[in-house]
Parts: sequence; structure tokens; C-alpha cells
Amino acid sequence: MNRLIEASNLGKRYGLDWVFRGLEFRLNPGEVVALLGPNGAGKTTLLRVLAGLVRPTQGKLLRQGRVGLLANPPAFHRHFSGEENLRYALRLEGLPIRAEALKAALKAVGLSQRKPVLSYSSGMKKRLAIARIRLLKPDIWLLDEPEAALDAQGRELLEGLVQEARGRNGVVIATHDRGWLSHCDRALDLGALQKADPDRPSSADAARNIG
Repeated sequence: MNRLIEASNLGKRYGLDWVFRGLEFRLNPGEVVALLGPNGAGKTTLLRVLAGLVRPTQGKLLRQGRVGLLANPPAFHRHFSGEENLRYALRLEGLPIRAEALKAALKAVGLSQRKPVLSYSSGMKKRLAIARIRLLKPDIWLLDEPEAALDAQGRELLEGLVQEARGRNGVVIATHDRGWLSHCDRALDLGALQKADPDRPSSADAARNIG
């Protein structure tokens, strides 16, 4: 099986402080992995390293396929409408822009085509981020606290998105919400990594299978 992500002895340090190190991580097609841990455990940093937005301080990282990151909070051009933001994202990726697909993507998450993002609530921005990553169809889905700011209907949309993605892609979810564990194949507890002996860091005891 060709892995989407393979990381060995991965570490990230800011100044003298290690966020994490000695991390072994893999992501296979069709797999959903949860990143757990308290605030400051390094979940967001690890996602940004896996996405290629931040360079690791040590270790080896291999990725195969296109990466999509659902950040928390998601970033948009605030004076653009929802549709214009989706058009912009597709253009950046060099993907075809189809009016009907844009309309359907926004309708699926309950958003207007013309309303400017500056008038959106936090939950509406998260819905737009869901529409964007769904349109971009990346091979690797990296979701940072994806449930934040969503109401019950938005959470249902998100869970459907994850199930849709796992059919052909790999998904990594950074979260405090252990309710996601029922949707995941494995979990990596970064909080446990922080408590490990700093001279002998290892993720072996932090990773566990679910189910």
C-alpha cells in the first residue's frame, strides 16, 4: 500500500523549546487518524508540518498527493462572497471552475452565493471551509478542530464529509472532542508525547488502535 504520509523521528522546535520530537506517523488511503492532546500539545503545529507550511526541525517527512488544510479559524478574502472565495481557491489549484458545482457546494452547506464573507458568523465561515475542501478534493485532508463554531446541523455536515473523504483519501483530525474517536481508525495522543522522557522521545506508547 502506498502511504499518503510517512514521518520518521519528526520533531519541531521553537528556540530551545520542543513542541514535539521523535514522532513516528503514517497515514494510509481510506484511513482517519485523530490527533489528541490539551492546548499547547502541538496538534496545530503538527498539522502545519504535515501540510508543508512549517518545516520540521528534525526527521523525515514524505507525502504523496495533494493536501487540503481546514484551518481553525479558516482564512478567506473577507470582501469576497462565498462563491468568489471558492472560485479563487479553485484557480489557485489550477482546477476547473464550474458554476453549477459552485452553486451546489454552497447549497450543500446552506450558504448564499452572493453574501460577503465579512458578514459571516464563525459557524458560516467553517461551513464555507467545508465547501472549499470538498470542492478541492485533496488526497490528504488535514482538519484542525473542525467542529469548532459549528451547530448540530454543521456537525452533521462535517461528519458526512469525513465519511465521504475516507472512502478514497486519508484524513487527520486534530481535536479536543473525543466524540470523533468513533469515526477514527487510530489516535495519536500528543499530550502523552510531551510527558515522555525528553532524552528518549517516542510516539510508540502514545499511539493506539481504536475498535
